[in-house]
Amino acid sequence: MDKEKDHQHRWITGVVGLTVVLLAVGYCPKPIFFLFTILVNFLVLKEYYDFSFSDQHHKFLGIGLGLALTEGFYFSQKADLVAIMAGIGLLLCFFSIVQFQNKRTADPDFGNQLISVFIISFFLSHVIWLRDLTEGKPWIFLLFSVVFAGDTFAFYGGKFWGHRKLAPQISPGKTVEGAVIGLIGSCLSGLLFAIFFLPDISKTVLIPLSIILGILGQLGDLWESILKRKAMVKDSGGLLPGHGGFLDRVDSLLFTIPFLYYFVLFYKGS
Repeated sequence: MDKEKDHQHRWITGVVGLTVVLLAVGYCPKPIFFLFTILVNFLVLKEYYDFSFSDQHHKFLGIGLGLALTEGFYFSQKADLVAIMAGIGLLLCFFSIVQFQNKRTADPDFGNQLISVFIISFFLSHVIWLRDLTEGKPWIFLLFSVVFAGDTFAFYGGKFWGHRKLAPQISPGKTVEGAVIGLIGSCLSGLLFAIFFLPDISKTVLIPLSIILGILGQLGDLWESILKRKAMVKDSGGLLPGHGGFLDRVDSLLFTIPFLYYFVLFYKGS
């Protein structure tokens, strides 16, 4: 019965969350969408630091620098953002040097601090630039349809037909069969979406694009599983019933958003 309730919560949370995201991407003016992106980044970073670090200085520094990087995507030109990234990197390196002087508070895994800023905030914030592109909104919706369909197909495919473990040391629940079915779901969803909303894109381009996005989505999920295994936690948080935390929901988007942004630049440019 608990599993049935958890399954219901999963679908209810998914529908409500997807509705909020679709409204934010499709109808909110740019400043409101930026605030929405800041909020998501804050919640994701907070979850990450809550289960990865106990030191409050790590949390404040990492979340603050991560949000500063996200603001760079909105307020700065692309060339200026490089300087912002370099400045954040120097601050983190300086902080690590100062901290390392005190052996009692030195963090042997300080690299995770850099990971949080440059993978979570930097990659996720590309959605601001992606939305600003010509037909940026339908491209984002294509991404959501491919990634979330892949997640759903992989979940149920693995549940009913999964036998061979995909990466047992990282995520024991994932199977090879689920991953393959997930990629099939990504392709089908991408094709269906493009027929109605992006009819100009070539199918010879769309199919490999959907496969790549599906693979990157699954890699993002595995990457987050590694973080949780290191921290020995099941979910990144508990704010989303049936789904865990916000990082659990955006992990599949971390690698796919920047890839799609640069793909569209190349595809439209060519």
